[in-house]
Amino acid sequence: MKNYYLLVLSVVAIFSFNHSSYSQSCPPTGFTNGSSLYFFYDAGGMVCGDRPNTVSVGPSEFTLSVCESGYSIYNLTSGDVLSDLNPFTADFGFGTCEYTNGNLSAETLSIEQVNQVISATRVFPNPMTTGNNFHLVFNSYVYGTASMFDITGKKVLNIQIDNLNRKQLDVSSLANGVYLLKIEAGSSSTTKKVVIMK
Repeated sequence: MKNYYLLVLSVVAIFSFNHSSYSQSCPPTGFTNGSSLYFFYDAGGMVCGDRPNTVSVGPSEFTLSVCESGYSIYNLTSGDVLSDLNPFTADFGFGTCEYTNGNLSAETLSIEQVNQVISATRVFPNPMTTGNNFHLVFNSYVYGTASMFDITGKKVLNIQIDNLNRKQLDVSSLANGVYLLKIEAGSSSTTKKVVIMK
């Protein structure tokens, strides 16, 4: 039994390794008047030093002119003034972000970016001592699946994640114990150890 326990702890330790990288993602709000782009960030979002110096909309290029904690303004430096103001798609270099009526309506990230978003997923409360839900928080909107496995490797929960940056997992049917939570999006995946102790 002692050897089995050590094996279980070893597997959990391997799967609970977590990269702590910051992932860039699209600002949740963006507007244009044709000659400037205005992007607004959530509190605690991307800091100024991580924001790109230039953003493209089609053949037009905009350069960062104002960078504050909650917003950035980019001014047209080359190309034509935008004639299609709504919707518009901005290329941030790490991916494209489409804005409709000021709201982020679509986001396309590079493979490296998806890897960072998935590996930086936060799960709480962990350990779960009260309640019935784990909360998953992603740094960007995600399409994928979340699966939970018990310590024997049996899949005990499987849910779809459809273009969400947060997801609640109802684990009320699961017994106390250690589980592995696998989150997959395209070819990217991460596995995290979660504990239920109610």
